Amino acid sequence: MALYDGFYALRESPFSLSPDPRFVFLSRQHREALAGLLYAICDAKGFALLSGEVGTGKTTLVHTLLTHLGDRVCSAVAFNPGMSRRGLYQHLLAEFRLPPESSVLDAMRALHMFLLAQLAAGRRVVVVIDEAHALSRELLEEIRLLTNFETSRAKLLQVLLVGQPELVEQLQRSEMRQLRQRVALRFQLKAFDFAETIRYVRSRLARAGRTDELFTPRAYAALYRFSGGLPRVINVLCDNALLTGFARDQPEIDHGLIQRAAQDLCLSPQRRLGLWQRVRIRHYMEHNGHPLESLREISLPPLEFSR
Repeated sequence: MALYDGFYALRESPFSLSPDPRFVFLSRQHREALAGLLYAICDAKGFALLSGEVGTGKTTLVHTLLTHLGDRVCSAVAFNPGMSRRGLYQHLLAEFRLPPESSVLDAMRALHMFLLAQLAAGRRVVVVIDEAHALSRELLEEIRLLTNFETSRAKLLQVLLVGQPELVEQLQRSEMRQLRQRVALRFQLKAFDFAETIRYVRSRLARAGRTDELFTPRAYAALYRFSGGLPRVINVLCDNALLTGFARDQPEIDHGLIQRAAQDLCLSPQRRLGLWQRVRIRHYMEHNGHPLESLREISLPPLEFSR
């Protein structure tokens, strides 16, 4: 717990940087990406791609995806882009709780047997490759070969590539056309707009136990200006502002606290708000009152795996 939790009537810290699925906020683009990734896995599409700038919520969305899939899916997450070919297979064996093998060929055989066993048990197997934009061309090629594990009707292994926009640029190169052609679905996450920024903050506060308003309208405006709508930066700014507010015995978060937090973090304005936008801010705040109204249930397709 943070120092300020009790002071602001919070059960727990609302702006932790850990990708906790309980605090997930699904904007329209996040909801569409999550539903699409579920479809890609349930329908055994093989390859899917999730891209976005740093701090747009890619990791949180992946954790939410795996949580929603539950025990009907065996998953492995690889987040070391500098691993070797042998290191990749050894990592996958370890993630699936299989004993290590002495060679890549033996590791591939063990993985193939594991995939067939999971198919017989009615479970999907998913490999998430995080930081995929930093992978070498050789390792990307090896990952492409993973989808050669298949039956006559479906891919035995589903691969989700997660990375920054550079990953999309890398796949556009001519030497990457074989991998590019195997990517069945692509999704891109962008920064929140102003209304989504407000709903994001309110939803996290409500999840942490604060159901009445804590931030002033001008605080939201400053938060959007300095964060640019990036969830990770919003979290850092809010956490710092709450800590400073607690130290100053200030019961609400105003624009001065947000500006102080931005100054401490050496953040410059990312968005410019004119007079008309500031008028719309107050109008939005007055007509979108209760924070719990922004917590819509996640409506996703049922988990029916094609065979």
